[in-house]
Amino acid sequence: MMDDFESQLRKAMAREEPSPFFEARVLGAVKRQARERQASARLWWASAVAALLLVVTGAAWQHQRAVREEAAGKEAKARLELALKITSVKLQRISMKVEGI
Repeated sequence: MMDDFESQLRKAMAREEPSPFFEARVLGAVKRQARERQASARLWWASAVAALLLVVTGAAWQHQRAVREEAAGKEAKARLELALKITSVKLQRISMKVEGI
């Protein structure tokens, strides 16, 4: 039984010449893998650029929003100051009329 196993093992491990297209298949597989790696690298870079654009766009939008809010706040402050001045002037006039009575 052991001799049978050993002979099967020798037969399975015996040197064989590669098929005529073996080298072409191996080189083709290597080229395919290289192309896949290049495509993967391009996809990675495209994703990185897209992510960077999203971050930059988001930051710019946030900045513009902050600038608009600041301008709106300044405008509201100016209107409030004007309203307070008008109110103050009217109250002074009313006070002068009341004191004059």
